[in-house]
Amino acid sequence: MVASVLFPRDAMGRVTAMGQVTAMGRVTAGRLLVVALWLCGTIVCDSSCPKYAEKPLETRVQDASIVFRAVVVQSYYERRTLDLALVSIYRGGVELASVSQYAGSPYNTTDRQVNLKISRPLQDCFNWSYAPAQSELIVFARVSDPAVDFETTPPDGPWLEATCAAVPWSLGVDIAIWNAVGWAGWGEWGACSRSCGGGLQLRRRYCSARACEGYEEQRRACNTFLCDGAINPLAPGARRNFHPAQARWGRVADRPHAFSLRPNSYIWIASSELFGADRAFPREFTLFVSLRLRPESGGYGQGTLFSLRSRRRTGAFLSLELTGRGAARLLHAGAGATSAIYLPVPLYDFRWHHIAISVHDDNTVRAYVDCRWLRTDVLAPGALDTPRDADLIIGYLFSGDLEQLVLVPKAGQAHKQCSSQIVGVSPSTDTNEV
Repeated sequence: MVASVLFPRDAMGRVTAMGQVTAMGRVTAGRLLVVALWLCGTIVCDSSCPKYAEKPLETRVQDASIVFRAVVVQSYYERRTLDLALVSIYRGGVELASVSQYAGSPYNTTDRQVNLKISRPLQDCFNWSYAPAQSELIVFARVSDPAVDFETTPPDGPWLEATCAAVPWSLGVDIAIWNAVGWAGWGEWGACSRSCGGGLQLRRRYCSARACEGYEEQRRACNTFLCDGAINPLAPGARRNFHPAQARWGRVADRPHAFSLRPNSYIWIASSELFGADRAFPREFTLFVSLRLRPESGGYGQGTLFSLRSRRRTGAFLSLELTGRGAARLLHAGAGATSAIYLPVPLYDFRWHHIAISVHDDNTVRAYVDCRWLRTDVLAPGALDTPRDADLIIGYLFSGDLEQLVLVPKAGQAHKQCSSQIVGVSPSTDTNEV
């Protein structure tokens, strides 16, 4: 929201002193104060504490021994404290663990809660009407010294104390703070080491300072579903299903098993080839897809990633389609009706993303995006009546890179594409982060 303030002017159009109302004046000093207070109420307001105003972000990072990202749970103006749920730690994980109400690794920050004390000089630098779970902040803090900080240290031990005003979190601020503490951003997750049966993915970041706190490599489990029954149409042996021939498809330099698809590149497989001439397409299955858009697409994904189309019934299909910038949908058509389930996927960042969908009993869909559960939809009975005589079509009118498209004839497997549990590894100490 952008607010404009009209300053009072005299008959010559000059701004009047002290904000007094002129004959043609429109705003009083009191009204200006109300507007200013309203603006400060919508953000973390430094202007109320001149000592900290205009303090560069890098300076705030340098002056704080602890820097972290958190969501406001509750604020207490009378006690000048904030209850915060940790999201991630930029610096000071060990110190922060000393005031955390939970024991264990300081880098396992999921659902951790800490209390932040605000000293009197800083109390006007914080908005005390934060909406819980909607205000995400970058907090700069230190652990109080019980021998010195009598005001901010309770009898039962040290507190976490703010060193300056917090700032609202954004992607740009996030990158700037990682740079300030010496870390570059995390690179992309690499390809899974195995297509089924359990593999590993790695990603790395680089330290530009003399020393950086934390880990330079992370690992997670991937493709932990069983190989038995898994169908991989992108496998090298499936050449005759490619249109044009697989040899003419573009390869992705940094991903040995990925293909670059153009709108005229697709795979078409009869279900009889997938499951045998005497078997129909399964009522329950899980689909795993890994893809990314290319910059030349402009970030507007379109095309069909996966479609099951009946040979006998016109207009009967089940498809996973891209629907524009940052969205996909599972679309079903049949018996004169169409239903759609929308899946937000941030494809416009041109990074690799993972989509896993499980279909149960022809009416229940469970979706995971980038290794985390997204939604479960329970539809009317038979709403997802998968065509039993379906042909499988992959990549029709899609423009981008496709690394994984695996079909498992079993429901409840979507969480096995990749794990949300990440392990951090320091090469020098081989210390793990759970």
